[in-house]
Amino acid sequence: MHENLLLKMKGHVLHIALNSADGRNELDDAMLRALTEVISDPPESTVAIVLSGEGENFCAGRAASPPPALAPMEDPRAAIKERGAAPILALYEAIRSSAVPVACFVKGLASGMGCAIVAASDYAVADVRSQFEANELEKQFAPALLMSVLIARVHVKAISRLVLTGRPIDATTALEYGLIGEVVAPWELDNALDDFIVFMNSRAPQALRGVKTFLRESTGPHTPTLAALAADVLAESIAARLDATAPFAPSHDKRFLSVDGERIAYIDIGNGPAVVLLHSLGTSSALWDDVLPALTAKYRVVAIDARGHGDSTKRSAWNADAVASDVVAVTAAIGLDRFGLVGISMGGLTAVRVAAKLGRRVAVMVLSSAYASVSGPAVARRLAATEGMLKKLPMHLFARMYVEQTLHRNTAYPKRERLAQQIAAIASTDYLEILHAIATDDVSSLLCDIEAPTLVLNAELDGSVPRAVSARLTQGIRGAEERTLRAAAHLACVDAPDAYAEVLLGQFEQYTDEGGEVWKS
Repeated sequence: MHENLLLKMKGHVLHIALNSADGRNELDDAMLRALTEVISDPPESTVAIVLSGEGENFCAGRAASPPPALAPMEDPRAAIKERGAAPILALYEAIRSSAVPVACFVKGLASGMGCAIVAASDYAVADVRSQFEANELEKQFAPALLMSVLIARVHVKAISRLVLTGRPIDATTALEYGLIGEVVAPWELDNALDDFIVFMNSRAPQALRGVKTFLRESTGPHTPTLAALAADVLAESIAARLDATAPFAPSHDKRFLSVDGERIAYIDIGNGPAVVLLHSLGTSSALWDDVLPALTAKYRVVAIDARGHGDSTKRSAWNADAVASDVVAVTAAIGLDRFGLVGISMGGLTAVRVAAKLGRRVAVMVLSSAYASVSGPAVARRLAATEGMLKKLPMHLFARMYVEQTLHRNTAYPKRERLAQQIAAIASTDYLEILHAIATDDVSSLLCDIEAPTLVLNAELDGSVPRAVSARLTQGIRGAEERTLRAAAHLACVDAPDAYAEVLLGQFEQYTDEGGEVWKS
């Protein structure tokens, strides 16, 4: 049996508690198989099965896993159905076809597969604070397996509400939908579970099996055809995501400069006071495409591809100081005496170095979703997880996963694919090398050397650089101000380009002359 399943016979009721270390109780492959086996084949004397979750949540869904490994020329759809969909459908069928009633007692989150388990069960009680969601569309695949369970228990329009919005519903709404049978106060859930077990133990086994038989045979469409349809729909939507991204095509012609044996690419467009833009890890100067029209209407914009990104080379080990020197070299080569400077995420680290080195040559600076340092156990875990994913996934699949985790949920799909194309173009070894470098970088000691008026621009939904982390920039740079963009995540220039450009223009205009022709001294 799996270590994350706690099994206990309470009288003749089998209590199964999901128990992962992080309290999310997500089901990985092994846990999924083990749960299916124990529900399919409980101890002979079992009269009912009860499912609950230890920790904060009932079940936050399916644990992230790479697509099935494919043999040469193997049809991904067949592999997805056999190795991806079939085990999940087997769990749902085990709950449905169980000879005894299956009940769920829910607290916290029941998401995706967790929501399906609740729907498949015969009875469910939920803590009033619990939430239910079907957010697979946020991961860009159809939640067909979940829908195949919901269709027997929940009105079709309610199913559409769950899957087409991805927004969670509360316990009261879940009761109205028919997803659960009862709502209780948080402090009553454990007692409700215990009372249910006591009652099951007091009833005649054949009577309980009769109730289960009637529930199984009389409610909703449970057919092999429905399960096959669900598997087909899932396979088609995932297979489409397995296709390689189209080659990335820059929107603007590049210029090039040789710096210390590297070829550094950049764009140089527009007229007016100069602004230099520095992009994030894995992207390129194209990250700024959506804000360029607003900026170039008033400013000369120079956007640089960092070493190993876009059309810039990386012929030696990646070095943060060297990347900053590339920026300085480009600005000198094209005659920028003074310029505004914007760095987002990784670009923020570079911007700090440049501003500390050039002093008042940087007329104004914006550090967006940026940080002085982020080292620590959480970052170490993230590095290990990313390294593990890149060992299993080709870069284009990793890129799509990154995009879904990073961009705001409402950012248009074409933008998501274009960002994924940029990231897919970088070699996975280079990506990991640079990620390790920036995750362990620390520019704290340089903050006191910055003379440029600085705005620290946060994003409300930034899961990578929360405000508490970026606050070190505001505290360390003399006179720095702080602002937060709403309805935007880590790459706010992609999520909310109009609002982002408005903030940049407002900041720049404070430091240009009345005609907007030159930077103020």
